[in-house]
Amino acid sequence: MQTHPDLAPLERRPKRTQVASMLVTFLVVVALVPGAAVLALTWLTRALSAGWGPVLGGVLIAATWPAVSRASRELTGRSPRRPAGLPGWLWLGLGGTLACWVLF
Repeated sequence: MQTHPDLAPLERRPKRTQVASMLVTFLVVVALVPGAAVLALTWLTRALSAGWGPVLGGVLIAATWPAVSRASRELTGRSPRRPAGLPGWLWLGLGGTLACWVLF
């Protein structure tokens, strides 16, 4: 009685097809990634000049929540408390936005 099915042998693609596929992938990435980076930097610059800097700072600070939560658990042995039952990343983001607004 066999509990594991027989695995069919893997099909090997010809070397030429594999190289062509890798080349096409490389060309697509080279074409799209710089364009996406330029677009993201343009949006970031426009958002900062429109006065959204403190909000963007709060979002960046809120993104550190997984590391803050993990560090708090290691130091205290329990998860951080949740004031008003709201998630910690929300409080961290609001505090970061307020701090950025006061500082800048």
